[in-house]
Amino acid sequence: MSPLHGPQGPTNRLPDAPPSSHALLSFAQALIRTPSLSGDESAVAALITRQLRELHYDDVFTDEVGNVVGVIKGRSEGPSVLFCAHMDTPDPGDLELWERDPFDAHLDGDMLTGLGASDAKGSIAAYAFGAASLLSSGQSLAGDVVVAFVVMAERAEAFGISHLFEKTLPARAIRPRLVVMGDPTDLNLYLGQRGRMEIEVKTIGRTAHASTPWLGQNAVYKMMPVVEGIQNLSTMLPCHPFLGKSTLSVTQLYCTPGRFSIIPDRCLASLDRRFLPSESLETILGQVEAILIRTGQSDPEFRGEAKVRMVEETAYTGVTREVPKLLASFLTSDEDPWVQVALKALEGLGDKPRFDKWHFSTEGGYTAGVLGLATLGYAPGEENYSHTPYDRVSVEKLVRAARGTAAIAAAVAGIKEEA
Repeated sequence: MSPLHGPQGPTNRLPDAPPSSHALLSFAQALIRTPSLSGDESAVAALITRQLRELHYDDVFTDEVGNVVGVIKGRSEGPSVLFCAHMDTPDPGDLELWERDPFDAHLDGDMLTGLGASDAKGSIAAYAFGAASLLSSGQSLAGDVVVAFVVMAERAEAFGISHLFEKTLPARAIRPRLVVMGDPTDLNLYLGQRGRMEIEVKTIGRTAHASTPWLGQNAVYKMMPVVEGIQNLSTMLPCHPFLGKSTLSVTQLYCTPGRFSIIPDRCLASLDRRFLPSESLETILGQVEAILIRTGQSDPEFRGEAKVRMVEETAYTGVTREVPKLLASFLTSDEDPWVQVALKALEGLGDKPRFDKWHFSTEGGYTAGVLGLATLGYAPGEENYSHTPYDRVSVEKLVRAARGTAAIAAAVAGIKEEA
């Protein structure tokens, strides 16, 4: 009997659900109650590993950077599908803004509340239980069904998922044809996103005592025409009919030495750039560099530079890597054969998912935008709750997402490819 089906078939509401659906909820609550800030996911990784083994996945392992992977093996005669969600959460922020402790995993009617409920611990639970239901359903699988729960998506962009696809999966000859991302979609099928780039702009001046500012060059003043140019540029960026508008925003300003009585000789501006598939990385950076060139033409003493921000991050396993603050944009066609397979699988359950896109960026930017793999999103969470003190996920949608996960997995991995 499937873990998500009782004698009367699938159920949508928890009170009437079989014990296994209660187990799904219990696991989701345990995930929320286990803190997992970026770089500190070891406890939640251990929890997931135990659960996957209890669900009798054929292979369960943790890779070098701490990603947790579970595999249900097919007959190696068909395509494999991978369901991916990140284990980490952002910091909860000001606890006074939360009605309850963000780690309580409180049930409020149909809503399970707590940090990471929508993004993406609800997805972890749905993927783990949904895929596992195939083991006892008698479903014949030609290809593998893989669940992968990755590290540091909130802080280090593609740190975990790039290692997964560059090292971990090739070492085990796992080659997914479809990747399903667990970032919030409210049970709809999301097909793309704008890309995200963090750009650092630096202006250079010369220190002096603040009582004699004419002896120095104020790097903040040198930054002011640059900020104005960035604001003007932000009004002229392209728009896509589905993905929306490109954006450019100044998010932070720093200066050094940062003393009350010293003219600053360095000013650093952080820019958040959201971009479309039609925009190249060279063009995006070139637009900002052009502002610096124009500023220098009107100020012979101006010195400035722009670059993509690089950060050095360390996983909970101790692996350290330098990574760019960059995620590619992507758009998977709604006519893509794998999208249609997923759509028909959900429609076969009586669901009516719509096609949509994320406003924020996801690691689908790596799988689709860099690797070119067919990628879509399917998850129980809702994007408007993500990263807020109101973080929550519907229990009904959690159970439905597990059922939908099983349907998509069976539809893709059940296909026998011609030799």
